[in-house]
Amino acid sequence: MKVIRPIRSEKGQISLEVIMVTGLAIILLVSFVNIGLQREATAEDIGETGEVRMLGELLATAINNVYANGEGFSTFIGEDKINFTRLGNPYMTGVVLPINITSGNITITKNLSKTGGTTAWVNISIIPSNITGEDPTSEFPEITIRNNGTYIIIYANSTNINVI
Repeated sequence: MKVIRPIRSEKGQISLEVIMVTGLAIILLVSFVNIGLQREATAEDIGETGEVRMLGELLATAINNVYANGEGFSTFIGEDKINFTRLGNPYMTGVVLPINITSGNITITKNLSKTGGTTAWVNISIIPSNITGEDPTSEFPEITIRNNGTYIIIYANSTNINVI
């Protein structure tokens, strides 16, 4: 007489493997999403800082051109290039006004809290060291940069551009 033995079921083993593979897949998926979000935030911060750098380069180019062209040369930067109402709005650009100009350097501070960052500073070198600031006039409206032969004069409201 033959004894018939029941066939063992390995259903429990298969279920455990499926659970482990599914769990590993979820962990990997969450890790990739997290890495992607961190890269996106970093890219946003770099882009925001790049915008500020372009603003500083615009001012530095104007100051250096006025200096290089000598006495009597002046240039005007209109509101289409630098709009202080928009720049001063923390929800739009986050630029902290005033923009500080010292001898040989332009410093712009940017508040990156809207993208989850803190604060960034951009420093741009300029050629002249003899810079002074004055209030705008009808002859030299904001923002006018002029070379009078002795100084580079920046006509701008001191709440927007501070020459130290």
